[in-house]
Amino acid sequence: MAAWFIERGCPFVVVANKLDKVKKRELDGNLDTIRADLELPENCPVIPFSAAKGDGREALLNHILAVVL
Repeated sequence: MAAWFIERGCPFVVVANKLDKVKKRELDGNLDTIRADLELPENCPVIPFSAAKGDGREALLNHILAVVL
């Protein structure tokens, strides 16, 4: 899906869910792996998110609102 958006020049955001399952010391490495595996451009945000704890909710909502308003 990321490749499809990139090929078409469409802006998008990656939501890295299950943040509550990742140890804090592993987070940056995991986000780097996601960015590398998906070959994301630097301007594509990767937002860590946990539905269970609500972490990342505000960052995701702020990003969505910034795009649509």
